[in-house]
Parts: sequence; C-alpha cells; structure tokens
Amino acid sequence: MSSEPLLSVEHLTIRFGGLVAINDLSFSARAGEITALIGPNGAGKTTVFNCITGFYKPDIGRIAFNREDGERFLLERLDGFRIAQAGVVRTFQNIRLFPGMSVGENLMVAQHVALMRASLFSVAGFLRLPRYINAERAAIERARYWLDKIGLARDADTLAGSLSYGSQRRLEIARAMCAEPRLLCLDEPAAGLNPNESLALNDLLLSIRDEHKISILLIEHDMSVVMQISDRINVLEQGRLIAEGTPADIRANPEVIRAYLGVEDTSDAVAAIEGGN
Repeated sequence: MSSEPLLSVEHLTIRFGGLVAINDLSFSARAGEITALIGPNGAGKTTVFNCITGFYKPDIGRIAFNREDGERFLLERLDGFRIAQAGVVRTFQNIRLFPGMSVGENLMVAQHVALMRASLFSVAGFLRLPRYINAERAAIERARYWLDKIGLARDADTLAGSLSYGSQRRLEIARAMCAEPRLLCLDEPAAGLNPNESLALNDLLLSIRDEHKISILLIEHDMSVVMQISDRINVLEQGRLIAEGTPADIRANPEVIRAYLGVEDTSDAVAAIEGGN
C-alpha cells in the first residue's frame, strides 16, 4: 500500500465574491479510516465537500486522490462525473433519493454507468450478450446484498419516498455503496435520526470500513457519532483548520472547546461531547 494518504487536500482556498469561504486549508484522509470534518455552522465543511466532489472549483489548491491500486487523480481538474468514476462518491445533507422509484430501483440506478459500459452503450444489452447478462446479475446481487445489510430487503418494491426518514438515510448510503466507491463522503448522515437510529448508523459505517475496506470522509454535527466511530477528526472554523487528531485529542483541545462547543471549561465540553450535543 502507498505511504501517501488516500486523499490530500493542500492549500485549498475558495472565494464567493468578497467572502473567503475556505482559507488555505490542508488536511488528509488515510486509507481504511473514518475521517471526520467538524465545526460550527458556516465553518465551510460542505464547501470543502463540494470542492472534493466537483460541485465547486477552488480558486487555489490541490486535491489529490491516491488510490490503493496506484492510480492518482487531481480532483480539482476533473468534472464531477469523472470524480465519481475515480471512486469518490457522496451523499447529501438533504436526502436526494428518487422518491417515485422503488427502493430496489434506487440501488440499480446507482449502477447505471457500469451497466451501460457492460452493454457497450446499448448493443450488448439489446442483444442480451453474456457480458451484459453477467453484469446485470452482479448488479442485482449487489443491490440485494445492500438491501439486506440495511434491513430493507422486504421493502425492495416499496416506493423510496414512502419510507421512514431513518430508512431513507440508510438507503441513501446503500445507494452510494452500490456505486462501489473507494472513498465514501457522507454529509450529515445522522441529521434527524433518533438515538437508536444513530447507533444503527454507527454500526453500518463501521462495517463499511472494517468489512468492506472503504474509507469514509464524514461531516457530522452529532458528536456522539463523530467521537464513537472516527479514527481522526479535523476541526474547521471560518474556513480554517484549527485542530486535528484522534477523538481523544479533539475532546481535550482548548481551541475546539472555544470555537466549536462554545464553552470555556474543559469538563463542560467533555460532558457535552459525551452527551452527543
């Protein structure tokens, strides 16, 4: 395995008019780990995600994606769809399923590019050639696997829009996994979940890391999720990196306590973190 980080963000800067949203930001994410980005509202977390996944082009900076197979991509130079093809796949803070499609269809849509390639862009699919039949069978099996993994196997034919909020959250992660990412970028996956659903999310994300060897980059406000599953945490304030380290490091960092938790006393901060506030 390469000694380079899986993802290296170097001197990232992006401005919107006169506003500097991200200011000379550098951090990295290692292969096989869950890396979290945290910070107060307006710190720039989602802007960073949008730069990594091609929605924004930074004014300055490099975003290097060093895959374990030796391929290297400079994400700031790629169109968004090519970033996904390179293996960087994301979810959104606001759920973006296809509500009028079934649960199973949502997972099949995520595999559209692979199926189109296998079909030679329709010819092999139309003729039902073995290469397409095999790819289609694998896609169906992958969808079934993830439906079972997130506890929705019995809901394959249910409209995605009729699922509970927590189920829709899990489905969105499963859909991203059907695209076979190397780096899974999750924007507020625990938003709106109750404590039991958050615990189930923790288990799902840890299994993605441990069983499937997929690295995760996570934006999250729920500190009980962040502290329990993250290997490393990066803390942003007003577009700048103010701290990085293990959950234990971040829990005790006075700058984080001041900027993120809004309290001066370390014991109060630790209590807030442990309580998931």
